[in-house]
Amino acid sequence: MDGMQQWPAEAVQLIKKQQQEIEELKKRINELENRLRQHENPHTPSSRQRFKGNACGNNVSSGKHGGMIGHRGATRTVPQPDEIIPVIMDMCPKCGSLLGDPVDIESRTVEEIPPPPKIKVTQYNLHRYVCPGCGCDVTAQHNDCPMVGGLGIHLMTKITLLRFQLRGVLRRIQEFLWCHWGFTLSATGVNDVLLRVGNAFQSRYEQLLWKIRNARFIYVDETGIRVLGQNWWLWVFRTDTDDVLVVIRKSRGRDVLLEILGEGFTGAGVNDGWRVYKWLPVVQRCWAHLLRDVEEYKDASEHGRLLSEEMHRKFQRLKEFLEKNPRMEERRTMKELWDTEIQAFIEEYIEYLDVRPAVKYIKNGLGCWYTCLLYPGMQPTNNLAEQAIREHVIVEKIIGTFRSIKGPENYQYISSLLATWKLQRKNIVEEMENLLRKELCLSGT
Repeated sequence: MDGMQQWPAEAVQLIKKQQQEIEELKKRINELENRLRQHENPHTPSSRQRFKGNACGNNVSSGKHGGMIGHRGATRTVPQPDEIIPVIMDMCPKCGSLLGDPVDIESRTVEEIPPPPKIKVTQYNLHRYVCPGCGCDVTAQHNDCPMVGGLGIHLMTKITLLRFQLRGVLRRIQEFLWCHWGFTLSATGVNDVLLRVGNAFQSRYEQLLWKIRNARFIYVDETGIRVLGQNWWLWVFRTDTDDVLVVIRKSRGRDVLLEILGEGFTGAGVNDGWRVYKWLPVVQRCWAHLLRDVEEYKDASEHGRLLSEEMHRKFQRLKEFLEKNPRMEERRTMKELWDTEIQAFIEEYIEYLDVRPAVKYIKNGLGCWYTCLLYPGMQPTNNLAEQAIREHVIVEKIIGTFRSIKGPENYQYISSLLATWKLQRKNIVEEMENLLRKELCLSGT
């Protein structure tokens, strides 16, 4: 700055102005980065991330495109035809001469769906009887005739799939029913069908709740969702046998865990480290969250780089050990050894101020990073719960908010069963129709 005394006054004034602008821009950048961290940080699930970039920070993809080596291709096989139609000509389209016998046959196989059928209207004459033995009234029942309402099982199934599988909003479903089948139903009528289906699913939902409470271990996650314009929480509980329970509550606290799991819950829970999960008797902390956390420090300092590399090495070692499917005795030995190692690692790195927040995060989970060793089949990450919750994040972005209290209650019944059937590779249509027949046609409700 002393050398600037020899410069023209205009140049000095310009430099000072530019330096002031630079300081203001730095302050603004720092402010924007802090605001961005509220939405993009190591604990933000991938489904909530708005900007996904490469290592250079560019929001573009890099590297070779396509599937991984050994990935099974997606080319479809040509199916066997259900019908063979000969396509012949008698006369030449140019000169009108008779063509005679063909010299060759070119085969083309075309897959097609039949045109949508018209809505079928069936009248069921349900005969009523008076039992000569006990004198009670008895009404005959039919598998496809709901005891309440005038819409059939197949139609209710289609409406439910349009809503939950294709994420259709009520008015779009209404339009689709008209365009596809010429069937007129109001948006309110569509909603009434979904409420009826949800009521029919409720008993099976209670069975899922029982399975969650009696599981060996569960994967748990939660995400924000709007109900009547207010902030609520959607919870997902997933067992090792792919039973999924969706719960929507106004709370993100321990009271939800107590309500769903019960005071006598003895299983283990895989989670992201949210403090309410400390209530669980046994916890496996998510390594994916941990690795994302330490990644934030790898470019900040040398200690951060060493910390990140060491935690990645520990996770890789854990994965390789689990892939060998070791015996329980080996699992117990390694858990004790690795718990001791990570404690010593914490004591060494806690002294470095530049990585202390990350080390404290590791310390808070001490004893819970290797729980999966004691539960064969348990994964060291909470990815299974996050995968199960992604669909609901998309739905929340589409609908914005539930517009009644009954809406989220009904949603959790249907979405839980659909997710469970899908993960267990069951035929969703068959499962749904069978359940609706049982609850709506044969139970008298």
